[in-house]
Amino acid sequence: MVFRCDQTDYIVHLFWGCVNVSCRFKFVKGEMLKFLKPECLQNYVKRMDELVNATLVRELTQNETMVVVVFMKKLTYNLSCNILFDIKDEHTREAMFVDFTLAFKAIHSLPINFPGTTFWRGQRARARIVDRMIPIMNKRREELSKGVLSSTNDMLSGLLALRDEKNQPLPDDLITDNFIFLLVASHDTSATLMSLMIWKLSRDPEVYKRVLEGTTLNLLFQLQ
Repeated sequence: MVFRCDQTDYIVHLFWGCVNVSCRFKFVKGEMLKFLKPECLQNYVKRMDELVNATLVRELTQNETMVVVVFMKKLTYNLSCNILFDIKDEHTREAMFVDFTLAFKAIHSLPINFPGTTFWRGQRARARIVDRMIPIMNKRREELSKGVLSSTNDMLSGLLALRDEKNQPLPDDLITDNFIFLLVASHDTSATLMSLMIWKLSRDPEVYKRVLEGTTLNLLFQLQ
């Protein structure tokens, strides 16, 4: 995805609100890397596999046909919400996905903040995402303070437990900015790559045959 230089200001404003540039950046970056390092991501493989299988079964059971691109975007979004942020409430995820889709479309729109425009709808959608995140963050803070939840449980809990150089918690706007940033970063490219993978399998019988053979052998190995 490529942005023009003159798009930078409104893209930053749309997704990240105000720009938080300070020494807090190194603290936030360090916390993110705890969860994004390859050795850490290995711990999520089983959960990701279970979620993908359950989502596929539900989708194929409820529908005779499946629109791959739409499905992949929903799948990567659900993976991010579950694995990175531990947001498991389906109603909340569904509502935020609708708003996230509106906000994402606004990236490619003209920055005209006038009622009815794509950019205006994207701004309002972003505000609704933040409004839905605040109660989740407040509840997570309470669980952290009571010791019910660990800061290593997920990235959102880690950011909420993080303290800056003055031993102060991060402000809510910085946490929500990074939440939206990570959803954007983990969503579009992954969904596009997986959609192209399915397209390749559907168009190339030889590749499909090899993948099927490899999957079958793997299943037989697990059953032994």
